Amino acid sequence: MTNKMKLLWSFLIGFSMMSCDLEVDNPNSLLEADLADPSAASALANGGWNASLNGIGYIMIANAVATDEVVWTGSRDAWRQLDKGGMTNEYNEFVDGAWPFITEGRWMADKAVSVLEGFHSASTLPNTQDLVRAYLTAAMVRVYVADMFDDFVYSDKTEAGTPFGAASMSQMYDEASTLLGKADAIADAENKVKVAGLKARVAHAKAVWGKNNPVDTSSPYVSAGASEAAAALALMTGDYKWKMAFSGVTVSNEMSWQINGRLEMDLLYNTVVDNGDPKANDLVTGIADTRITAAEAEFKDVTAGTDYAPITIISAREMHLIIAESKKAGGDDTGCIAELNKIRDMDGLDNYTTEDAGAALQHERRANLFIQGRRLPDMYRFGITSVVWDPVEKSPAGSFFPITIREIRANPNISQ
Repeated sequence: MTNKMKLLWSFLIGFSMMSCDLEVDNPNSLLEADLADPSAASALANGGWNASLNGIGYIMIANAVATDEVVWTGSRDAWRQLDKGGMTNEYNEFVDGAWPFITEGRWMADKAVSVLEGFHSASTLPNTQDLVRAYLTAAMVRVYVADMFDDFVYSDKTEAGTPFGAASMSQMYDEASTLLGKADAIADAENKVKVAGLKARVAHAKAVWGKNNPVDTSSPYVSAGASEAAAALALMTGDYKWKMAFSGVTVSNEMSWQINGRLEMDLLYNTVVDNGDPKANDLVTGIADTRITAAEAEFKDVTAGTDYAPITIISAREMHLIIAESKKAGGDDTGCIAELNKIRDMDGLDNYTTEDAGAALQHERRANLFIQGRRLPDMYRFGITSVVWDPVEKSPAGSFFPITIREIRANPNISQ
């Protein structure tokens, strides 16, 4: 575990120095004590952010290939297992391979929060927005972890943590909400909108978690996050999107590399392997949904490289979806349709008129949240299956990733 923490600090220093200046005589000799200097605050915030993006990219592709958004086209059995719907194998090499990156992201994000809070309390923090960014990062990484894992653990250096336990994973959403509350108190206008949108996302995601623990397909809609979403929309302009940006000078997107670079996976149906789920048709036009087509084209645009496709964190569209679902859950189908039509107006699409509100909501979530990590929880709660899933190999509905074997072997608080 000591060697692992040396590696963690190596990554932290590397990530923190990307796209920022840190005044040191020899960057390669940085120690933990050096990061206690207030001049390192921006570097720490950047380090937590980049490490989290790196980890999210790794875990998102493992999650996405298990959905109807991505299909496996390669030759590795562990990808095949996920593609067939098998989520619970702690030995799966690609989930296990993602584990150190997503746990590093969580740890580094929390480290940035801890150190920058100290600077802020001592009135030595050069830029308060660096602390806001640290709060946003720590909240964001928790949402992705809680959405994609059935259990998780926080370890710190050589101190092994205790797992949350499957029944307590929703606590991560509560932690995210607390972090966002702190961020909101000191955020400037640019960050206020990110905080507000992520608050809505967290509230909604926690409620969706409840619909999958256990799975409730008979009453799948949630009334959560609507007031937060309305507050966020008041701060958003037009078709607002906050995205993770990847680049050659920061970090790459593992999901992008697997799909666009290595060609181990593809979006939707792949003609070469003659496998994958078809693109969904728009409920009004009856033809392939243009929003999915546009998102697919953006993700597969390799003009700037194969490894850097962006990932949308929150959007104005998602805020409308959260509000629409709250109306549907409350029995207001007319209000739900009216809210969904606000999204369709963004693309100049014909409005819903006589379509079923539930079917419309489910489709709009699929079309407007494509390749954003929301799909598997929706598939479970709406009773949707992928044509690729194998009835024998797939895990039970509601299954997400376990703590993986490398953590099980290293952590005395975990037993198989």
